[in-house]
Amino acid sequence: MAEPSNKDSKLLNVLPEVFQVAADSSAPMQALLAVAEDMHQPIRLVLDRLHTVPDPGRAPSSLIPFLSRWVDLDWLTLPGAEGAAGGSGAVPITRQRDLIAAAAQLSSRRGTVDGLTRFLHLATGVTGFDVESVPGAFHIRVLVPAEAAGQLELIRRIVKGVKPAHVTDEIEVRTGE
Repeated sequence: MAEPSNKDSKLLNVLPEVFQVAADSSAPMQALLAVAEDMHQPIRLVLDRLHTVPDPGRAPSSLIPFLSRWVDLDWLTLPGAEGAAGGSGAVPITRQRDLIAAAAQLSSRRGTVDGLTRFLHLATGVTGFDVESVPGAFHIRVLVPAEAAGQLELIRRIVKGVKPAHVTDEIEVRTGE
C-alpha cells in the first residue's frame, strides 16, 4: 500500500483543516489516508467508466441485457424470452449492440415495412429481406434471403413482435435466385 503524498490525496482535500495539517507530520494519519484511498480506488474506476454504460458499443457485455430493457428490446434479447437464451433464436451480443444503438429509429418505424426490414437486417446481419403486402388483406409475406435460413426462429419472433397485431404473416425462404 503506497502512502499518498499530501498533494496527491483527493481525500485529504475534502477533510477539515485540522486533519490536513496533521497529515503533514503524522505517520498514522498518512497510513489512514493511504488505506482510505485504496478503499475508494475500485469505486473511482467504476465512476471513471460510467460514461460508457449507456453506450451499447462500449458498455461491458454484462450490461447489454440491462440496456436492452431501457429501449424495450428485452422481449428479444434476454434469456428466457421465448428461446433467446440459445439456439437459432439467440441474438449474438454484437447484433444486440446494433439493435440497442438503433432502437430509437426502429421504434419510430415500428409497424412499417421499412422498420421490419431494418430490424431483420440488424438482428440477423443479413441484407436482402423483402416484405410484400397482399392487396386487400391485412397480410404480409416476408421473403427471407437464403443466407438467413438458419435463423428462422429468430426471424419469426421478430416478425411477430414488430408487425401490427391485426396483420397476419407468412415467412418464406428464397431459394437460390
